[in-house]
Amino acid sequence: MASNPTPERLSELLAAGEDLCDGLDQHDVALGIAQNTAAASRADLDALVAAQAAYKLAEGARPAAYAALRSAESNAKGFISRAVGVLKNYLGNQWSDAWAATGLPDNKVGVPDTQGGRFTALAGLKAYFTGNPTHENAPLNVTAATADALHSAFSAARTATGNAKTLEKSRLLARNAALDAFRTRYRKAIEELDQKLGPDDPRWYDFGLNRPADPATPGVPTGLEVTALGGGAVLAEIDGARRANSFNYYQQVSGVDAEPVKVINTEGEQHTLMDLPVGATVEITVRGVNDAGEGQPCEAVSVVVG
Repeated sequence: MASNPTPERLSELLAAGEDLCDGLDQHDVALGIAQNTAAASRADLDALVAAQAAYKLAEGARPAAYAALRSAESNAKGFISRAVGVLKNYLGNQWSDAWAATGLPDNKVGVPDTQGGRFTALAGLKAYFTGNPTHENAPLNVTAATADALHSAFSAARTATGNAKTLEKSRLLARNAALDAFRTRYRKAIEELDQKLGPDDPRWYDFGLNRPADPATPGVPTGLEVTALGGGAVLAEIDGARRANSFNYYQQVSGVDAEPVKVINTEGEQHTLMDLPVGATVEITVRGVNDAGEGQPCEAVSVVVG
């Protein structure tokens, strides 16, 4: 007997959700679906899609914030190093009370070891050069104005990085809440359908689901993409298949193979097919596999071997 477990992977759940909503659009009124209607299910699915998009947008913005922080920190290190070199001419090479006015932390003559220490040092050097303008070195760009500009840039970068982390975390929490809500909706919709449809009713398929009377073979793999890599190699990639534990990859070389030829069984959702005849057209298909057997193939994708 086939079952309809809730997909664990988000990509598979979204695809299954679309199938479920399509089926509800067709049949919820005729079947008398009262709780998990097409409108209610679509609203929860759309909320999940929107929350995932917002999370990925925040996740994608974080690297730029960190890059800006690294740049600001690098500029700070360079300035502090130059400033220390200049000030040694006035304050000596070793730490003394005279160095305290520079704001360098940890009683150390040199670039601080921590980000916080470097941030503090910039503020201290700005104050020092403001009060001691004759110790500035304009040709080396060691001035109060430079320290101020670098401190402002460093501060902005630190704030932006913190904001990016906070936004990503908050959107992840929102995405997870939407994910939990739709998983619950998906499960309850199937439970309601189970009260309306017989175990061998073909309308189960309209919801992207197995009929309970069917064997529990894997679903059809989705998202097959095929890329010619050159040298007789072709890369096949899929998004996965519901209930599949592994995948059978098939190739059919035009003019050579009368039918698809199994190449490999692997748990991987991508595989590179090798030693194909350069210039030939090859069709690739993939089937999911589990303990109940092999599922139906995905739609074949053709490519000319490079």
